[in-house]
Amino acid sequence: MEALQKFNLGTIVEWCVLRQTCVDYVEFRRVFWAFEPSITGFKHCRPVISIDATHLYGKYKGKMMIAMGVDGNNQILPLAFAIVENESYVSWSWFLSHVKKHVVKDSEGICLISDRHAGILKAVNDHGSPWYCLRHFIDNFNDKFRNSQLKALAYRAGSQNQIRKFNSIMEEIEKINPKARQWLTEYAPEKWTLAHDGGKRYGLLTTNLSEIFNTVLKGARFLPITTCAQLTFYRLVHYYNVRRPMGFSAQANGDMYTPHVLAKQAALMSKAGAHYLRDFNRQKGIFEVITQKENNVQVVELYKKTCTCGKWEIFKYPCSHVLSACVKLSLNTWQYIDKCYSIANYCATWSSEFSPLPHEAYWPNSSYTRGLLPNSELKRDKKGRPRSTRLRNVMDIKEGKKPNTCGICKLPGHNRATCPLKPRRTDV
Repeated sequence: MEALQKFNLGTIVEWCVLRQTCVDYVEFRRVFWAFEPSITGFKHCRPVISIDATHLYGKYKGKMMIAMGVDGNNQILPLAFAIVENESYVSWSWFLSHVKKHVVKDSEGICLISDRHAGILKAVNDHGSPWYCLRHFIDNFNDKFRNSQLKALAYRAGSQNQIRKFNSIMEEIEKINPKARQWLTEYAPEKWTLAHDGGKRYGLLTTNLSEIFNTVLKGARFLPITTCAQLTFYRLVHYYNVRRPMGFSAQANGDMYTPHVLAKQAALMSKAGAHYLRDFNRQKGIFEVITQKENNVQVVELYKKTCTCGKWEIFKYPCSHVLSACVKLSLNTWQYIDKCYSIANYCATWSSEFSPLPHEAYWPNSSYTRGLLPNSELKRDKKGRPRSTRLRNVMDIKEGKKPNTCGICKLPGHNRATCPLKPRRTDV
């Protein structure tokens, strides 16, 4: 960690150690680290942070905590890491306080997406509860009511962008089970629904960002902690080396916005051509937009930057109804896209550089000159390789996926080899 700080200025490292009395050694408890390019780059990303934790499977038990951002091209930006003993109120509070101090700093309006772990909820309670990961929220809902139809409806309610459609789905839930709707209404709708969050999520509903990086780190979780920390460094070096030239290349080509938004706008513009508009006030940019496919009516107010479909406010770029109104007035549609999606911001996100680490002989001496002892309570007692496969639950089941069925009798629960109807060989 001190080598990273010496050769990559701006790297933040925070230790939590236990100092032994009458002994010159300290015992390791936790360590937090964040790299300066990530801290600088986050200023140009969407103001959303996803947090999660993953198991360590090496010689010592523990958890690696991760804070993740997302750039204007919908790519992940790892922001901060920590090695802690477990997930608890104390460890999450310690991690989040350092994320606030070193990464978020004075920025306001940051949306935090989490899996609703009790330690996280308690840790941020003084500052307002975080926005929930919809998948984990619906998983808890399903644990309570055990109904696949209710689960699907609840997920649709959370991911719906229009308030009227959200209300309609909630009424369907109430018809099936009034207690299910009551359970959902006990939680503030702005914390788990797109329709009510005021655009604070930028359309991001789940902790998939940090879970993606968990997958990247899966092979490293068997390694010693030092090597695991080094991997986070080299992984970020790779991200910056690949994405930095991509941004400069797009800028050289004259692109104003990221490929992610360019593709979205192209698809929406094709839909906009089929809409019918009624003028209500051209000077104020007020239009009634009638869609051809569903014959729905949406109201667009350009100068207030609102559309009743909700998508403009949620995603921060124009929906097809707004694009249709802009074409009517011959307005430049790009002026209504949030600056976080611009190529300028993308280049600023990935413009920083890392410096290589020289041979260990050139590393600085540790400030813990007499030694840093491991936490003996976390040492694994069992010999052999620890089990790495996590226990599967409803979170691992893909929506709409049918269970495997036998190829002979077409029933679930077994396969051809164990089918009771399989023809048996008889010797004559």
